[in-house]
Amino acid sequence: MTKLPFVKAADVEGEYRTPPRVSKLLLAPKYGGVQNVSMGMNITEVGSMIPDHVHENSEEVLFLISGHAKLVIDGEGEWEIGPETAFYSPIGKKHRLENIGDEPLKLVWVYCPPLPPHLT
Repeated sequence: MTKLPFVKAADVEGEYRTPPRVSKLLLAPKYGGVQNVSMGMNITEVGSMIPDHVHENSEEVLFLISGHAKLVIDGEGEWEIGPETAFYSPIGKKHRLENIGDEPLKLVWVYCPPLPPHLT
């Protein structure tokens, strides 16, 4: 093994996005180590959201560490979810996550296969 099999989130610089949130790509083929999956975390500010988006060729599974959110999956429904909740977004379904609580949302996400930007 030429690369450490772990990464500390505090050591990864986040990508700041609009609406206000930070996304950190932690494990991905472009960094070496993993080949068929990518993993990261997201911190979404109070009143902000991860806006509508679709993953055409990847499954996305997520784990909400802290905060409260409204999960909306187009054609499927809307749900309020809280800490320590695992959930997923089906391939090809538009979805979003809104921070409806009074603290930042902190979550971990995994894509399989990795999204194209995570490959190289």
